[in-house]
Parts: sequence; structure tokens; C-alpha cells
Amino acid sequence: MASVDKTPEEAAASRKRARTGAAPAAPAAEAGQDGAGANGAKRARTWNVRIGERAAGILNPIREIMDKIAGKENPRKRLISLAQGDPTAYPHLRPGDVMVRAVVATVTGGVSNGYQPSQGSGPARAAVAEAFSVHGRPPLKPSDVFMTLGCSEALSHCIAALAARGSNILLPRPGFCLYEVLCNYHGVEPRYYDLLPHQGWQIEASQLATLVDENTCALLINNPSNPCGAVYPGAHLKAVLAVAEELCLPVIADEVYAEMTFGEPYVACAAATSSVPVLSVCALSKRWLAPGWRLGWITVHDAEGILARAAVPETLLKLCQVSLGPSAPLQAALPQILCGTPKEWYEKVLKDLEESAKCCVRRCREIPGFEVCTEPQGSMYCMVRIKKEAFGGGVADNDVDFAGQLLAEESIAVLPGQCFNAPGFFRVVFAAPPEVLNEAFDRKSPSAAATPRRPEVGASRAEDSEAPNFQKGQ
Repeated sequence: MASVDKTPEEAAASRKRARTGAAPAAPAAEAGQDGAGANGAKRARTWNVRIGERAAGILNPIREIMDKIAGKENPRKRLISLAQGDPTAYPHLRPGDVMVRAVVATVTGGVSNGYQPSQGSGPARAAVAEAFSVHGRPPLKPSDVFMTLGCSEALSHCIAALAARGSNILLPRPGFCLYEVLCNYHGVEPRYYDLLPHQGWQIEASQLATLVDENTCALLINNPSNPCGAVYPGAHLKAVLAVAEELCLPVIADEVYAEMTFGEPYVACAAATSSVPVLSVCALSKRWLAPGWRLGWITVHDAEGILARAAVPETLLKLCQVSLGPSAPLQAALPQILCGTPKEWYEKVLKDLEESAKCCVRRCREIPGFEVCTEPQGSMYCMVRIKKEAFGGGVADNDVDFAGQLLAEESIAVLPGQCFNAPGFFRVVFAAPPEVLNEAFDRKSPSAAATPRRPEVGASRAEDSEAPNFQKGQ
């Protein structure tokens, strides 16, 4: 047989087949016409990279709104951010020495470097179970605790576990925007119940029954509140949980600000009812001033076995098996953090936050154009209403323009209420020390604040309302 000249590529392929014993590739006609594979499906010989629809659909309202005004601060004035809910932004609020030493000891000890059980390490879960058991319920067991990568993942796991096809969930308005983001990602319809600004931002309990149907999977309650700074009295929580029991609604309790109160005493949702199943989420992020440590947990309060019969704990475990839990050294340090942090450290943090909250409220009320409907009782936040009658109209229904104007003129960053489905308000983070808050408020005198320049773009008019219609923000 006559020899056939081969290209360098063909020669290399022949040598590779000779080494591996692989059969030569089938001719194009045998592989299928026009690039068709063995199953007959065709694939174009071009790159066809596509993105996932759920990931592409993620939309964070805070980022969407703040990106419009980012980078537009006054270059002649130092930026003061009262926007980010990070308690460590200023040096007076830092994790306690006990916390830091506990983490250092676990890192240098060399015995917490391996994988942990997906649900979390046994000692960490036992410590959480002991610390977060509530009066009137059976004590939590380690098996009732699921360790997570911060409170955000804890919330995501809870919503995902209940996200049956076609389901909906009741969310607070105003409320933390991540709730809506997670619902959309997991295919759950968000429905909103209102918080009453002149009644301590309490839940309008009578509204809940009008929102539910056979597909409502849960009621989400945030206490203490972001963005409102509300802390619900025990009697109010009991009334709301009674409605949840009547409607057969499990509760997802965002309690990441647990015990961060300086007014109304804190009551956990699970302590307000003995029968309604509660998935409570918390983390080291806020009370322990360590958001960057990304250590959170879910506690399952399910004395009557309602969630267990629906395989919710089993589903939470499956979700934990995806990320394999938070850092092993931090989990190992958690028992010492929870049981060893001195009472005096917690008291000092709350004293500092209360002092800043009072400063913030006092300075806001000195400005005719601002209204604090309800003084904050906890967390790190205060919602301030923009009174359009003092501003000459236009601004109150466009709090985004107001926040942009405040940043451009005074280099002060706040989050507009639309980030939280509360148009006509803005949120102040009062975790800054009083001297920083005073500097921020001093930049705009009360007389100037009452008659600011109207924004040139996006202004709109609306009738003032004693009880703002948050639905305008939808």
C-alpha cells in the first residue's frame, strides 16, 4: 500500500494512539452528519457559554439604588457613612478580648483544621443549643442546631427548605431587602405585611389573614428590627404568633440582633408561643460585633414535630451538605465565645449604642424636615421620615434623590427608604460614636435642612400621609 503523507497533527495523533492503544477516530460520516453526536444531537462549532437564569436574576435593591449615587460625594468633605450596617466600622465597637483569644487558641492549637460534620461541630451546636433554649419550650438539643456561613446563609437555608413549588412567604415592610432577594432566587413569591411607624413599627397583625392562601409557607419576623430599630413587646409577639397558629404558619425568626436592646426587653419568637414551629436564625455578626467571621446558625424549635414530619430538618441538613459549614477554628472557638464573654462587655456595647441612638434621634428632631416616628429601641438603626411640607414638596416621594443630594453636598451617606420598601424615609446606622454623628448633623444646619435645594431630576409630588403607604415603593 502506498504511503500517505500526514500533517504534523495527524502524525502526533498516530503516535499517541500507538502509546495508548486507542482506536482511531471514526470518519465524520460515522460520527454523524454536520457534527452530530452519537445520539444524533447537533452542536454548532462555536462557543455557546450561557449563564444560569436564577443567578442572572439576582437583584439586590440596595446595590441597584446605591450604584446610582456611588462615587458622587463632595470631594471637599470627608465621607461619613451612616449607611452600612457594619458595627465594626468605627474602632469603639470591636469583638471582645475573650472572643479574639478563643479564636487565636483554636487556630494555633492545630486540632481544628479538618472538615467538620456538615451540620456543624458537636461542641459548637451544643453551645448554641444551651445558649438559645427558651423558657416554655423543651431545651434545644445539638441536633436542633445547624451551623451556617453567617446569618445570610441561615436565612437562605430556611427559605429554601420551605420553598415548595408555587409557595409564597409573608415579609415585613419596611424590611431587610435580602429577604426578597432570597425569595426570588428560590422561586418563592414575596408578600408584604406592613409595620406601623407611629406604633413602634409593630406588625399590623390583622393584615396577615388577608395575605395568606394554601401556598403560604411561612411568616418571617425580624426582631429586633433592621431597618426600623424596633423591639417588639412580649404581648405583641404573643398576639402575632397567635395569628400564625390560627393560620397554621411556621415562623422564620430573623433574630440576628437578639439581646441588642436598650429599651424594650428582648423576647425571642419561640418564647412567645409554645406550639408554633419556629426556625430562628442568628450569628456572631451583630451582637458579638464580628460580621466578617461569617459564623451563624439555625435553631429549630419544633416541640410538636410539625417541621420534622415535613422533613424540614432533614432538608436543612442537605443544604448544609452543599457548603460543608463555616470555618472549623471558629466553630471550635464558639463555646468559649458564648459562655466566656463577660457581662460587662455586652453592657458596654449596649451603652455605646444607646448613647449614639439618643444622639441620632435628638439631632434628627432638631431638623424641621425630619421626623422620627418611633425612637429606636435596639439593633443599630433608625428610620427617619422626610416631611415634604418642610422641604417644599418633591423630595418625600423620592428619597433616592434626597440621599444622592445629601451625599453630593455634604458627603454623608444614608440608605434611602426605597431600599427597604419604605419610600419617603431614609435609614441611619447609629453605630458611629456621637462625635461622628454630631459632625454629620453639623454639616447641615436645621434652617438649611428645612429648605434644601430641590433635586433637578426625578422629583415627584404626592399628598402627605400620617401613615405612609409603603406600597408606593413596590
